[in-house]
Amino acid sequence: MYRWNPVVAVLVGAVLSASLVAQDDRNSAPAADTTVANDAFWAKVFTDHHVLEIELAVTREQFEGLQPTREGRNNNYPYVKARVTIDGKPFAAAGLRFKGNSSFRASEGTSKRPFKIDLNRFDKSQQLHGRTKLNLSTAFLDPAFMKEKLGYEIYRAAGMATAGAGWANVTLRIDGEKQLLGIYVLLEQVDKQFLARKLGKASKDSLLMKPEGLSDWQYFGDKAEDNARYNIKVGEKNAEQIRQFAQLMKLIESGTDDEFEQQIASRMDLQQLAGYLAATSLLANIDSYIGMPHNYYLVLDKADNLLRMLPWDLNETFGAFTMGQDPEDLANWDIDRPWVGKRRLLERLFATKSFPRLYRAALQKLVEQEFTEAKLFARLQAYEDALTPVLQANKQAAELADLRMGLDGDIAGRNAAVRRPVLAIKPFIRKRIASVKAQLAGESEGKELRRSRRR
Repeated sequence: MYRWNPVVAVLVGAVLSASLVAQDDRNSAPAADTTVANDAFWAKVFTDHHVLEIELAVTREQFEGLQPTREGRNNNYPYVKARVTIDGKPFAAAGLRFKGNSSFRASEGTSKRPFKIDLNRFDKSQQLHGRTKLNLSTAFLDPAFMKEKLGYEIYRAAGMATAGAGWANVTLRIDGEKQLLGIYVLLEQVDKQFLARKLGKASKDSLLMKPEGLSDWQYFGDKAEDNARYNIKVGEKNAEQIRQFAQLMKLIESGTDDEFEQQIASRMDLQQLAGYLAATSLLANIDSYIGMPHNYYLVLDKADNLLRMLPWDLNETFGAFTMGQDPEDLANWDIDRPWVGKRRLLERLFATKSFPRLYRAALQKLVEQEFTEAKLFARLQAYEDALTPVLQANKQAAELADLRMGLDGDIAGRNAAVRRPVLAIKPFIRKRIASVKAQLAGESEGKELRRSRRR
């Protein structure tokens, strides 16, 4: 007759436990291995500056089908089914459409248009190392193709979750006829997967919005349909989050000074906002929330119910969005008023005692640790080293000359490769650092920027 032996029981239990753990490891290993491989691939692209080779293949009819229609003040870009090949990997039925605003208008009459690729739009099984959507930017007003990549690095250093930025060398086939389009800036899509990767799994289904054409934040009501102008991308069914967001807008718009000061820090991540404004000020990123306002995302994070801002579309950073101002004025922009026009939120925050100190501390830290000539110029050199061989292989001597003009400028530091009078990247960096340091030290006053219809 079998008698229970505690020693044997422990040994058997240990064997069974080890077996189950081993089985769990075997079951989870493929997913873990895939994640590691995916991360390694995108690190190669976004961190190690590997330039992807992308071919877009469509028929003439499909290419004509890409042309946008108008919806109110915005373009509506239809998708077509295209064959897309990325570093030799074919995707037989990918979604392809145009994208952009000023960059799209500037590309009119050329084949080099800004594109969005949606790999699983027509075939849900298609993805590239965990990503399904990729943005191809023409780098409007940036012949060096470096402003987006460097700009996102500065925002990241300031505490932002930012899109990965790299490059792609793109060719286009229309009815089999091949045309080299050349270098594009490659940008990661901001979506629910992005939120999970950058903010954590608890943030995956957070309320994500991309306001466009909204002159300033307003309270419209507590329901999803009331807030359509905030352009909800993820979380349109998050009724409670939408209500919380709406109540924050109401607080900003009409709350008393006491209510505002008492509640704003429990509803917005003010440390993160201070970092956003510090980076925006250093980059003179006027084509953003603080100026136009567009080119930003809002996230009401499910993990802590705080509202955060994410930067987007940085091709006109480093003083390229001039609003008709002299380029020197952008380099000397007043650090103590890092917005243009009316921004109710910022006006109220800068009227408090605590937020200006928070903002100035973020600015001081950036200009001492990250926004330095040594660090920025080293990054620019690494970018140039990555792009030069591709342009040489493409036999694009003019584009290579424009790249260097975009970096160094002419004898006056101006970027003569574009029609708008702007400083090249390196001269802007030198002048902006000098101006910000002098303002922080109280040795000079910055230039207040005012709205102009001209850019």
